[in-house]
Amino acid sequence: MTLCKNQKEGLVAKLTAFFKGLSGDEIDDVVAETRKLVNAETLEERKDKLTKLFESQLEKLKSLGCPQAILEAFQKKKDEVVNKASEMAIGEGNIPFLPVIPRGYMGIYALMPMVKHEGKIGYTHLDPNELTDVVETSKNPYYVFDVEDGKAILGKSPRDAEKIIKGQKRSCLIVDEVIAVGVHSEVLSDHYVDASGSRYKSDIVPGLCLLDGRPRLYGNDPGFSCGGWGSGSCGSRA
Repeated sequence: MTLCKNQKEGLVAKLTAFFKGLSGDEIDDVVAETRKLVNAETLEERKDKLTKLFESQLEKLKSLGCPQAILEAFQKKKDEVVNKASEMAIGEGNIPFLPVIPRGYMGIYALMPMVKHEGKIGYTHLDPNELTDVVETSKNPYYVFDVEDGKAILGKSPRDAEKIIKGQKRSCLIVDEVIAVGVHSEVLSDHYVDASGSRYKSDIVPGLCLLDGRPRLYGNDPGFSCGGWGSGSCGSRA
């Protein structure tokens, strides 16, 4: 809420009357305690929103047939994830956090069908044995925070985007994380996403796109640039 001039003047008049007779230190103490209470309330409201996001993401995975063991692994991280995200400065328009299922747990042939677009199921013809990562991530189910889906750097080749993202002190998303973006957002209705943190056959960059309306995990030349493609990034992982 932003006070207009009249509201501010009225509030100052009321506080002046209230604080009359108090010392400067006493006034400072009251203001400090009030600020703590206001901030605490704001933090609780934020945690509540993040908790609902956390739960909705797990419900989405459950509806897509995610194995119970993986759901339980994510559930155990609830407090840690919500607390961490509530204290972070999330970029405008970014996703606060996403659950990531490592392909070592399910494989890209099982993960891609979880990505859907207008009722059409995702797929890939990439050989999973040819996928590697240039970014270190957990081999167990984990969360990625402050996720930017690539829109901020549309039109940049994966090679150029990687330099930009590193310059921002952020990390390029890997294949598993880009799939998570596709599962939990409508990104493909807007643009396609390069996984610049991964490689296919050593030098090709995998990416999420549409082919005949179906989500597809595809491979791009690292020097390829197109206005409809952008590399996703994150602030951290846990």
